Amino acid sequence: MKDREKTMVNKRPLRVKILGYAFLIVGLPLLFFALTELVIRVAGINTEVVKSDRFEVGVPLWAMDQANLAVARDVYRQVLDNALPVDSVEWLNHFEEAPYVHYRMKPKFSGYVTNTVNRRELEKGIKVYWESNSLGYRTGEIPRRKDPSSFRIFFLGDSTTFGWGVDQDERFTEILGARLNADQNTVSYEIYNFGIPGYTTHHARMLYDHVIRRLQPDMIVYTFGANDSRMVPADIKKMLRQSAFIEGLKDMMGRFRTYRLLRKMVFSLYDPFEKVRKHSAAEGGGEEEAFVTLWEYQQNLEYLIRSGEKNGVETVLLALCCPLDYLSKMSAVGGREGVPAVDGMHILLQELPCIQAGECYTELAAYYRDLYGSELLENRRLLYVTSDTCHPNRLGHRILAEAIFTRLFEERLSVPPAY
Repeated sequence: MKDREKTMVNKRPLRVKILGYAFLIVGLPLLFFALTELVIRVAGINTEVVKSDRFEVGVPLWAMDQANLAVARDVYRQVLDNALPVDSVEWLNHFEEAPYVHYRMKPKFSGYVTNTVNRRELEKGIKVYWESNSLGYRTGEIPRRKDPSSFRIFFLGDSTTFGWGVDQDERFTEILGARLNADQNTVSYEIYNFGIPGYTTHHARMLYDHVIRRLQPDMIVYTFGANDSRMVPADIKKMLRQSAFIEGLKDMMGRFRTYRLLRKMVFSLYDPFEKVRKHSAAEGGGEEEAFVTLWEYQQNLEYLIRSGEKNGVETVLLALCCPLDYLSKMSAVGGREGVPAVDGMHILLQELPCIQAGECYTELAAYYRDLYGSELLENRRLLYVTSDTCHPNRLGHRILAEAIFTRLFEERLSVPPAY
């Protein structure tokens, strides 16, 4: 009995020592981390924007990631060259890092943003309204329960789909939704716009697999090509192919302000614009290649179409500001896979004679004549329908909505639903 009590007495100090070591190794760092996190949150310390003596322009933390900085570098380059005012990059503060798709809008954002792609409207200080849902996309909230009589259409694309330079309700997706739901009550069409500036078919694959698939889409319209063809440093493409584990770990750590503050401090030690200034191979920026090569573009489109088919989803391909080689590849894939492939820019061009003659869209056409002057519009007709010969303006969005309705839905609405 005495030997047993002696053994128990000897074990107690050992257990206490183990617990003490565990507290020193694990408990104290966790306690310090928790207190630091609390102080940062209570003090309201900015963990989102990186500034330094090395560079004058504030850069949001998500854009300091080299893979994401490639998306914003053209805008920053214009600021560094004094071609755009510093506040023209303010819109970048309304985005954040996101797993798998790398970045998206900050959830539940609402406010007015300067239209940077239209120089005349920029000079006049014209702003456009942005609003994001809880998922971080410029669209409405998506009910968890889908009504049996509803038909859900998702638009996935880049800044042309996002509606750069126009108000929330002026985009072709919103105009199309209103047209589809007008004068008929048999089917409720739900339209969701998941366009994000800079997105490519690589982002589309990640977005479909990790977000859209579970939202029960009936149709998905993909609008990609402009950014797929953009040249970026080859090493950046490797960063975009990170494993799901790494993406999940980054997302988890990014939820803590302590981690974000540490990253901000590290990033402030070097100039992120050094690579922006020397972006080409000739200037020492390293080898560059297409963000998504033509072969990868074909593979991505085929994957999206076939994944949709397996889940009973209709697919439509829509080209806007898409280079000719990527447009040809989109048309070829659409033809082989039996899905509609629509050239949106051709649709806009077809309407120009009518607009110039003053026979259609007269009110909006008059706005752009006042904005640019007739002489400039004679030489650059696309400014009637785009903000910069690429992004559709308000008139362009209205034309696209009418054309998509006519080509894809007019006949469908004339046929009674099967249920």
